[in-house]
Amino acid sequence: MMKETLSIGEKPTKTQIEEINTAASRPVKYYKDAPKLTTEELSEFKKINAEGRKRVNCTLRLSKTSLDWWKSLGDGYTAAMSRVLEEAQNHPELLKRIILI
Repeated sequence: MMKETLSIGEKPTKTQIEEINTAASRPVKYYKDAPKLTTEELSEFKKINAEGRKRVNCTLRLSKTSLDWWKSLGDGYTAAMSRVLEEAQNHPELLKRIILI
């Protein structure tokens, strides 16, 4: 098994795309600890995923410097921004330090 990580905004190389296509054409191997999921199990997974990542539009005022930095991450920068904000929610000590509550 191979593992490669792409950074946000980074495009896969031609070789990486070929490797993905080759892997996709191979049969999937299931194991005792990773069995094939039933259609019902897959549908539940999709529901959980969809509910957990619903998006709403909002307007946010940022400094030009901040916006430029986020945009420099490339495609998906708003999703990355959302994940950072969600993670900050789980760290009240960080929020207190930043917004001086």
